[in-house]
Amino acid sequence: MKSNVETSMRTLIVAACVFLAGALVCAPSASLQQGGTFTLSPTVVPGGSGASSSCSKRVEGSIGQAIVSRSSSAEFEVESGFWPNSVTCPLALSPITQFYTMAGGPGSINIIATGTCGWTASVTADWIVLTSADSGIGKEVVTFEVRENFTGNPRQASININGFAQSIVQDAGLGAQCNSSFNPRLESFAAIGGSGTINVTADGQCAWQAFSSVGWITITSASVGIGNGTLAYCVEANPGPSGRAGSVIISGKKFSVKQKGN
Repeated sequence: MKSNVETSMRTLIVAACVFLAGALVCAPSASLQQGGTFTLSPTVVPGGSGASSSCSKRVEGSIGQAIVSRSSSAEFEVESGFWPNSVTCPLALSPITQFYTMAGGPGSINIIATGTCGWTASVTADWIVLTSADSGIGKEVVTFEVRENFTGNPRQASININGFAQSIVQDAGLGAQCNSSFNPRLESFAAIGGSGTINVTADGQCAWQAFSSVGWITITSASVGIGNGTLAYCVEANPGPSGRAGSVIISGKKFSVKQKGN
């Protein structure tokens, strides 16, 4: 296996150009994409441009790819421009989760797709109402409204677009009645970085949201939930000589991350 990332990217781009030219001469690869210190999680490189990211590692592409491979080791190579189970209509959504207070409010989803990719949007609950067209072609913004929550309980639903789902969690406004905690409370990393998980323990009637306080910590799982859940995160390599500190904030409480310098 080669270890030159630039060579890998050129391989991907060349394969994409062949595809876009109308002649698919590369058969889908059945082999895993191996190498690297990170995981390429199931996701999509947006059609037309974009990247699949895992912390500071990015796989650039000019057509959509379903990333189903895992990597391990210092560097990696993309052996083919096409992954197994690749989607026929490249499409991605941003963001993938949203959190709302009891009051509800407006929201939007960015659809990233090729110019010929048709899509249809649907909701799984009547408390979410689409306020824009429920179908279209190519890049668009879908807007919606989350209604006020009078149920006394948090709730979760999704907006589905061509098999991709944006998860929406709405709080019930219980405030101090909600008890939540997480384990561990802190973690330390070497300069090379790494990944970890946080176990969230919360009452079944409590909704929560998590976010990173710094750019070098990335939440790689769903960042919202109701009741117990698990958060996955990734810490990028530290390029400097000094140690650094950051945190993941979960329902206002701090999970501390410390990292050594080079």
